[in-house]
Amino acid sequence: MRIIPRKMSEAESLNMTPLIDVVFLLLIFFLVATSFQRVQREIQVDLPSAKAAGTVSMDIQPIAVTVSKDGKVTMAEEEVPIDELPERLREAVASAKKPRVFVRGDAKAFHENIVSVLSACQEAGITDVSLATEE
Repeated sequence: MRIIPRKMSEAESLNMTPLIDVVFLLLIFFLVATSFQRVQREIQVDLPSAKAAGTVSMDIQPIAVTVSKDGKVTMAEEEVPIDELPERLREAVASAKKPRVFVRGDAKAFHENIVSVLSACQEAGITDVSLATEE
């Protein structure tokens, strides 16, 4: 008796389209989720610690201003002279409904440099300023 192998019809084959869609959606989700966690962490500073440090809500993407221990002020990965900072902050928050600045100051930075950044924020009309600390 001769057995003839049965050919699979198109309806019986495994459909890979939903699986590929799910993989792409997961990939996009993880790419977007990791990019939100990047708040100018490329510039290494030793943040001071605080006992009562709270978390900052990231519903509005803040503008990160970093002050290194040698007094260099960096905004959007670009070094900015302190006298130009108020104007650069005005430009950065021009389209924001509720502007927020996140100041990352090195623990060994002079207090004067941090105060200069806070003063520049005040000149630019920004009242929502957070200081970064380590928990």
